[in-house]
Parts: sequence; structure tokens; C-alpha cells
Amino acid sequence: MDKKDFSNLEDQIMSTVSNALKAIDFANLKIDINYKAEDTLNQFKSRFNGYSEKYMNLNKKAKNDVSTYISKRPAGSISGILYILFGASGSLIYGSSVLIFLIFKILFGVVIIGSNIIFGVTFLFFAVSLGLLLRGIILRKRVKRFKKYVRFIDDNNYFLIKDMAKFAREKESFVVKDLSKMIDLGMFLEGHIDEEKTYFMLNDEVYSDYLNLKKQQMAKEIINEKLNEEIYNSEKEEIESIIKIGRNYIEQIKNIRNDLYKEEIAIKLDKLGNISNQILIQVEKNPKKIQEVNKFINHYLPITIKLINSYKDINNQLVQGENIESAKSEIEKSIDLINNAFENLLDDLFEDVVLDISTDISVLKTLFKQEGLTEDDFKN
Repeated sequence: MDKKDFSNLEDQIMSTVSNALKAIDFANLKIDINYKAEDTLNQFKSRFNGYSEKYMNLNKKAKNDVSTYISKRPAGSISGILYILFGASGSLIYGSSVLIFLIFKILFGVVIIGSNIIFGVTFLFFAVSLGLLLRGIILRKRVKRFKKYVRFIDDNNYFLIKDMAKFAREKESFVVKDLSKMIDLGMFLEGHIDEEKTYFMLNDEVYSDYLNLKKQQMAKEIINEKLNEEIYNSEKEEIESIIKIGRNYIEQIKNIRNDLYKEEIAIKLDKLGNISNQILIQVEKNPKKIQEVNKFINHYLPITIKLINSYKDINNQLVQGENIESAKSEIEKSIDLINNAFENLLDDLFEDVVLDISTDISVLKTLFKQEGLTEDDFKN
């Protein structure tokens, strides 16, 4: 019996039992635990859309004149030149002196009194001059990169740092440090970098919008966590309630079975109780399966309880006439039908487990074959 047959179980039972009891009214109970969750999610989506619209507005700010937010005389533009001039001059003068002293000493081997001190001082000035020269070169290179960054910015308010890194042909981590240094030096008058080191913001207005957006995102995350918790708790309560109802029905089946322990139907009721219990155990292990057994718990089990209660009532009659015996026989057949259907439902609940096992086995076979560990590989 497949799922489609199982969905028609109610009609089969009613048709069978009608021959025995003529008429039994059945209540059609249905619980949908997703209604509340769906309503809550709709409220969250409405709020989230509001945040999304505000985020999009961040990039719709009126474009600015970049010159308003950059230094007219960036750090290093003048000092870098001075460092280079003094460093180059000093390096040339003191470097020449050091070189002449070394050549004179090598060729003539004569050491004038106090010459070593003079050489030491000269070499020291030469080293300082080289330091000034290198410092100037570093400053001028930074000014050059600054101008390149400004060209990239154009009239945008903010941009991805990784895009600037590609434009400047530098590593992203280097550009982050470079921009941070330029901000500290006042080269970008109102520049800011976000906490994730992802975006550079040109002015305070955009940075303020960014901070507001962060607050909104944090508020959204808090709301999301609360909603998820509410949904989880709601679903958990619904599932626990449904499981509790199912356990109650199983307990009723056991009680009726104990009253009918001398009858042949007792064996069928034992099987019914065991299968029903296994179904509930699987649902507890995998609550996502609750929808698949919703009708089982809220519809088929109540019908089954009504059937076996009817069996119990007519079995207690002092006179067991032909009609009563016929009705009992029909109910027993119905219990067989129910057991068969419930077995199929239980088997369906293991579908995902079987699929996972098959997938794992398939992966293992593939790996073994790749490693040459299959039986066929050893034969070859």
C-alpha cells in the first residue's frame, strides 16, 4: 500500500465497518502547526523590507565633490620633497667623503691622527641622509597612491576596498592599512572604514547612515532571533501536544486490549499499539515528519479507537447473534487493514534514513573504486 492508498484509508474503513455497525459517525480532525509560524514570518518580512529599503537609500545619496573631503595639501606632498632634497644632498656629500676616505686609506695606507673619528661622524651623517632620502621616497609614494585613490573615488560616497585594491594593483590588506594611515594623517578629512574592513566611506554623513544601518541590522537580528525562538517554541509545543494525544490513544488501545485479552483481536491490537508507538518515536526523532503523521494522530487513531470500543461493546453482549459475530468479523478485518496501512506509514518515515544510507554506501563504493580497493581491482 503506497501513500495514495493510505490517504484513502478512512473511506476503506468506513465502507468495511458500515456492514457491521450500519452507521458510525467519524469526526474529521485536522491540526496545522504551521499557521502560527507563517503569520509570524509574514510580520518579520514586512519589517525586513523596511530595513532593506533604507539600506538601498544609502547608495542613493546625492553625489559629492570629492575635493570637499580631501586635504588640499596631503601629508608628505611638501615634506616628502624636502626629505628627498636634504637626503639626496647629504647622501651625495657625505657619501663622497666616505668613499674618498676609503680609497685614500686603501691606496696609501696612511691614517691621519683623528681621521677615524672624522670618518665615523661622516659615515653617521651619510646614514642619516640615506634615512631622510628613503623617508622622502616613502612619503612621495604615499602621496602618489593618495592621488590614485582620489581618482578611483571620483564623486562616489563610498566603495568596496577590494575594488580600490584592484584599481591600485595592491593587496587589499595593504590598502586597508594605507587608508587608515591616510585618515589618521588627515588626508581624508572625514574618511571612515567599516568594522569589517570592507567599505571606505568618504564623509561623516555616509558613516552616520552606516552606523544607523548597523543598529537597524542588530535590531533586525534580535527580532529574528526572538521570532525564531517563538516559532521553535510554538512548533515544539504543537508537536508535544500532538505526541501527547497520540500516546493517549495508544494507552486506550492497550486498555481495551487488556479487556479483550481472551479474544483473537487482542493479538491484532498488540500489533496496532506497537506500530503506533514506533511511528510516534520516529516523529520525536524527526519533528519535521509531523505533517506526514498529522492525519494518523488526529484522524485515523480516533477512528480506530471508536472501532475497537464498538468491538468491546458488542463483545460484552450476552447474546452473540449472527449480526454481532458478523460485525466483530468486519471490525477485525478493519484492524488488519489499519495495521497494514500504519506499517506502510512507518516505512515511509524511514525513507530519508534509507536515502542517506544509500548515498553513504554509494560514496564509499566510489572512493574504494578510485583507490583500487574493490574486488574487481584485486582480480585484475
